[in-house]
Amino acid sequence: MSDTMIAMDLIHADNLTPDQLMLGDLIKVGDDIVEILFIESDSTGDNYDVQTENEFGEKEITQYGYTDTIPLYVFIEDDE
Repeated sequence: MSDTMIAMDLIHADNLTPDQLMLGDLIKVGDDIVEILFIESDSTGDNYDVQTENEFGEKEITQYGYTDTIPLYVFIEDDE
């Protein structure tokens, strides 16, 4: 059995509003690409709290308005 390393590239896929986000999505917050752990909206649906975790395990909560757009990133296989 041989081990194979697959090269993966992280690319910007789309810009989403907070209500389109899902747990496990990779988004850009500041200069970092982070994974979504938890999403919660207030009773009006106008504000969303999004908890994320970076590659070092540091967690952070960021608040977004319902019209904000958030860059979504995905991994794709590198065809070499």
